[in-house]
Amino acid sequence: MKNNKDVIIGAVVGLCTTALGTLLYLLFIAYDRNASLGAVWDFAITGSQISSVVVYGTALNLAAFFGFLQFNKEARAKGVLVITILIGVAVLIHKLFA
Repeated sequence: MKNNKDVIIGAVVGLCTTALGTLLYLLFIAYDRNASLGAVWDFAITGSQISSVVVYGTALNLAAFFGFLQFNKEARAKGVLVITILIGVAVLIHKLFA
């Protein structure tokens, strides 16, 4: 039971780091182009670039994954890996059918 709880905690951490990484990437692009965050978000959505933005945001999962491995939390690292794979499949489906 403890193992499943750790995997769920890892999955939640994976979702949070993806959201944080996506926000940081959007903030960086907004700063670089001297635009508002809303304008960059609208451009990503209307230009069908949101999957690329999410992939760049998912790069932050690397730190969470290796951080959990460093502290011998393999079940939590597994949760981060599962979320990363699911996001990758979702992005692949979006790229193929959008």
